Amino acid sequence: MSNRIKHILLLVLALSFGSLVTAQETQNVNWEAQKIKGVRPLPDAVYNGSPFLNDSWLPGKIEFADGEIADSIYMKYSSFKDELIYFNKTISAQIMIDKASLNGFSFADKNNKMRVFRKQHFDGFMKGDRYFEVLADGETDLLAYRKVNMNGVAPYHDVNGILKNMEYSTDYQFYFYTPEKGYNSVRLNRSAFLAKFVKTDQKPIKKLLRKNKIFILDEDSFIDAWKTIEKEGFKVVF
Repeated sequence: MSNRIKHILLLVLALSFGSLVTAQETQNVNWEAQKIKGVRPLPDAVYNGSPFLNDSWLPGKIEFADGEIADSIYMKYSSFKDELIYFNKTISAQIMIDKASLNGFSFADKNNKMRVFRKQHFDGFMKGDRYFEVLADGETDLLAYRKVNMNGVAPYHDVNGILKNMEYSTDYQFYFYTPEKGYNSVRLNRSAFLAKFVKTDQKPIKKLLRKNKIFILDEDSFIDAWKTIEKEGFKVVF
């Protein structure tokens, strides 16, 4: 076989291998579009405040209903619609993921704090599946429903000088939860926290909080208080 023919055969093999690699890469790139089901969301009205928990696109993971994980998905969580939206790079479009297809999702926020959301059925007012942020995971979970509402306000002019009278405002709701007993709403203050325990437990709980220098002033300190108290075996009264 002449050297010329050998060179031609090597070139053909190289081109064939290159086409195979390209096809595989294209298939991997298109995997999101093939696997993730959803629709293009309608744009939100522009008012003061934000309909999103995170205004910027953040990389994260989604867990499908069958337990499969997809990583490095750029997403936003719409607290107004209680829907997860991701950016499909293949078609350069936003897609609102079908909630029925997911178990939940997670992402690291701008402060590098990991945020974990789990889809659960809510059986209280406005029944249905919701995304709850898991603030503490244990025998009794502490959950947050990061709701945003659109409310009427005094008229104002937006950045373009347009007169408006609506705004987005947070209405976060917090719950203790067990699969057996369901949801128990709680406000994030010391009195509401103590009221979730039987009278005989409240005094030792106060002592334990003082010992650990935990003052319930905000969400983070409430989470610290609950983790500390649950670790000692105290039970919430549902």
